[in-house]
Amino acid sequence: MQRTRLVLGAMTGTSIDGIDLAVARIEGSGLAMRATLVAERSAPLGPLAERLRAAANQHPMSAGEFAAIARDLGILHARESVELLRTAGISRVDLAALHGQTVFHRPPESWQLLNAHPVALALGCDVVFDLRGADLALGGQGAPLTPLADWILFRTAHPRAIINLGGFANATFLSADDGRSHTQQVSAIRGADICACNQLLDHAARIVIGNPYDAGGAVAATGTRNDPAFTELSTLLTPRADGRSLGTGDEFFAWVDRHAHHLAPADLLATAADAIGDAIGSALRASGARDAVVAGGGAHHVRLCAAIERAANCPVISSAQLDVPVSCREALEWAILGALAADGLDIALPAVTQRPPIGNLPSGTWIRSSDPILPPTLNVT
Repeated sequence: MQRTRLVLGAMTGTSIDGIDLAVARIEGSGLAMRATLVAERSAPLGPLAERLRAAANQHPMSAGEFAAIARDLGILHARESVELLRTAGISRVDLAALHGQTVFHRPPESWQLLNAHPVALALGCDVVFDLRGADLALGGQGAPLTPLADWILFRTAHPRAIINLGGFANATFLSADDGRSHTQQVSAIRGADICACNQLLDHAARIVIGNPYDAGGAVAATGTRNDPAFTELSTLLTPRADGRSLGTGDEFFAWVDRHAHHLAPADLLATAADAIGDAIGSALRASGARDAVVAGGGAHHVRLCAAIERAANCPVISSAQLDVPVSCREALEWAILGALAADGLDIALPAVTQRPPIGNLPSGTWIRSSDPILPPTLNVT
């Protein structure tokens, strides 16, 4: 009989703008598994957002402050997980896979901040977190990890790219699902971080229009690209030999600061969207993908997606058209990665994470299940 599991995945991305959760129904195991979305939920981070942003921006803080943020984030995960299961009418899940908040990533050092124990107490199931740690210890970059889950969800009869338009844009490049074995297809998967995306767009929106983001790219849609500013930003977004862009967060923010004083808000936002879209589209064109599936918050940005499609010269479709809402693709895929890790698979692909062939370690740090416990101090209701 085919094995069926319910797995919860939770993601807080580099945009630091909310928490996304998804429950996946996993049928089968290992590379033969199939995953479908059962329920999803998104929620704001509230006051935690600024505290997490300060940590990610390397503002000095005490060990006590880090510990408090980690615990508060764990309690938020627990509360939102319980609420998702309640509203979806799900009594229990078999596993929860948690990403945590990346506050530092410079391999071999990386920190996805989270105290996962409140979730284990609230859900009474196995919990896995720190899914990047094993790959980092073995010499990999610890990212991207989603390509294997992209293959589970989105493979098709032609070469396809999956683009996450989050704080940073990253891509998975899938070869055709053409009758080769699962192992052969997985060995052909490639992935890369491309360039800054919502991290830059949202910062620009905060500076020039005073909003957390430009909803749907509505302001950018009314603007006109400034060519000198476009060229300058395009240079910062150009990939280096290691696949990362030339620019850093500080350099991108400095670009916004330099041009915010002499460009109209709509023109600055339009220029940023066009430059980012051109960088992403150029990477797609070079990959040979026949189409591209976009997800993440940036998938709602009309001008950004149009710029990607123009530069890529191939159709760009929303993951929502394939029954994966753009807001929960990463949470859903984190659930899939948790299930793969539970099945004993190495979820990091060495060809993607640039890991040398020096051995293997089990994926993730695990908290094994117990009965659900909701002490008053947890306050998840």
